Amino acid sequence: MASIKTTNLILATFAAVVLVNLSCATRSKYGHESLPAFLIGEFEDDYGVHYQIDQQVFRLLPNDKFHIKGVNKAEGFLILQNDSLNTYAPSLFTRIDYQKLKNMDPYEWAFCFSSFEEVSVEDATNKVNTQKTDLMTGCNGFPFSRMKKSGKSK
Repeated sequence: MASIKTTNLILATFAAVVLVNLSCATRSKYGHESLPAFLIGEFEDDYGVHYQIDQQVFRLLPNDKFHIKGVNKAEGFLILQNDSLNTYAPSLFTRIDYQKLKNMDPYEWAFCFSSFEEVSVEDATNKVNTQKTDLMTGCNGFPFSRMKKSGKSK
């Protein structure tokens, strides 16, 4: 009888420690928020590349897709896992920084692959090589891709 009480006490203590650790965990820099509405749909960038984006997948047509793992609306970035069949950096992690555009019709928003071959979500989250105030060179020294709505997919 004493061993059952001891076992129950150990299990209760373990459960309490787990709950305390979970409640004290720091909030991640990326979350599981939904994408902003302006990012969802079919788009074409200013280089003629086509994209399809929904809540789960960011597709760079015709072949590459990136699985959305996290969204940080406050800082304007996505964390993605490259699909295992992608042509470049399969299964690794990518960070995309984005921003809504004003007075650039027909372009509605712009994005940058800040990082694209990181080994972990944390590495992709923490690697920031963008300067959103400079759309011409603020993407790792290159221009941001400006996005407009597109009705056609390739």
